[in-house]
Amino acid sequence: MLYIIIIVASIIISLICGGELERLTNISIEGVPLFAVALLLRLGVWAAELLSFSGIVRFSPHLIIISYLILIFASLRNIKLPGFKYIGLGLLLNAFVIMLNGGRMPVLITQGLVEKFNSATLSPAGNSAVHCLRGNMTLFAFLGDVIPMPCFFPTNELLSVGDIMLFIGLFVLIQQIMMKEMALQKDSASSE
Repeated sequence: MLYIIIIVASIIISLICGGELERLTNISIEGVPLFAVALLLRLGVWAAELLSFSGIVRFSPHLIIISYLILIFASLRNIKLPGFKYIGLGLLLNAFVIMLNGGRMPVLITQGLVEKFNSATLSPAGNSAVHCLRGNMTLFAFLGDVIPMPCFFPTNELLSVGDIMLFIGLFVLIQQIMMKEMALQKDSASSE
């Protein structure tokens, strides 16, 4: 949900500033099939948990880590594109904390979020296929999903530092691609 909000907001801001939507069709991202494979792995884990396929859910930490490694590799192939340095850093931060905590993203549930959070997604032990509750033994917990969304957002998700870096990267990518020709016109005008 948040990715859609960031993408739409970035497009709207760029259009207001004179950017052109058609330029997004000219972007050349390498490794699109790798991004798709990583997404399918994540969707498979989510679907297996939703449908209670315990055999697959048992391997979910491994599948999540593999999906992050694929995403990091694909992002490194695109590091020269605007915003992909932030995207790569965000993926590295999320992968790091997930790997250190058994293949699950640590989540901080504060008293204020207890009513909003869907506790059905966590088992009695505080774990899901993708998340685990932050505890005393959690490593690098500050990199987990610990940042609550501001109250004016339509979602009550928690963010990690890596998520924020990913959002910044997506925003920068869209802004710079849509405004690319304007930057070239400014450069040519200043050289005259």
